[in-house]
Amino acid sequence: MRIEAVLPDLAVGDPQHVVEHDEVRARAAAAMHALRELIPWSGYALSAWDAGSGTHRHITLASEGYPAAVQDHMNDAFVEHNPGFRLLHTRVPRALRWSDLDRDWLVKFAQTYSAEVFLIPAGFKEGATMCLRLPDGRYTGALHVSWARARDASDGTRDIIEGFRPLLANACDLLSHARLGVHRMGPDVHAVLVSAQGTVSEMPGHLAGPLLRDGEHVRSLVARQGNSFGRRRYLWTGPEGTCHRIEIVPCHGEASLVIERQISWPFGLSGREAQILHWVAMGYSNPQIAARFYISSRTVSTHVEHILDKLACESRAQLAALAVNAELLLIEEIDAGAA
Repeated sequence: MRIEAVLPDLAVGDPQHVVEHDEVRARAAAAMHALRELIPWSGYALSAWDAGSGTHRHITLASEGYPAAVQDHMNDAFVEHNPGFRLLHTRVPRALRWSDLDRDWLVKFAQTYSAEVFLIPAGFKEGATMCLRLPDGRYTGALHVSWARARDASDGTRDIIEGFRPLLANACDLLSHARLGVHRMGPDVHAVLVSAQGTVSEMPGHLAGPLLRDGEHVRSLVARQGNSFGRRRYLWTGPEGTCHRIEIVPCHGEASLVIERQISWPFGLSGREAQILHWVAMGYSNPQIAARFYISSRTVSTHVEHILDKLACESRAQLAALAVNAELLLIEEIDAGAA
């Protein structure tokens, strides 16, 4: 069986993304191999919805017998415009064949644009689509199966396809790693997903919380990271001087997972000392830091002495190295040097 993975390009040098990519492919391949042993088909596509993309488009995880044009249509225009898919996505919790749509729902699928322009010219006479949802109701993708002989699409075949719904829904869950990572951080964690287009949505099972509720602010946080690859962790000063750990994790489709939780200031630092440490790490002198915060150079010097003591460092260079290695930089200050 030919398995095609048409996932977005992954960040070069990010081993975690490579692992996730391989696991997604493996889940899809294993699920469809098991189904292939039970039913015939002339073509199929297992397509996942990339929730982080901010669009309706799907991604083909595994396929066989579908020309590239058919796959692309099923992942885009079919999802957005086909009346049969709209019915399946909003009202029918089961697999439907073309004949089911015609008989039970008065949708003449064979006369739709999808059938006339793509499926029938590709040699298919019957087909079935099943929308995939997890137990919590979250939509993860769809399975499309097509047959060159209508008689192969029996009621028994449709029933077998429906029996694979839970397995396939999990196989199409592109947020599984992200959700697991958030879950492992504890129940007090807040998380949102930011699409490549800037759409901000809560992660299933976790609230955005007061600090991530402002979409513009969250988009600004992600933008501050720039084009950095891999997971990045920062500190963030809350509106009342509280300390928050922020993690920004790249996901499929150039989306970013933003995770936030409140913590104590590391090493017993105060909020002001964390700010001073950030700019020391950025290579700023005491007078430059003093000008930034409208305080005297002597006050900055006193802060630096306290920071050296708290972090058990003997020089500004050691402070800078520790601040970077211990991920103590303040995300709200990342791009402030250009101001």
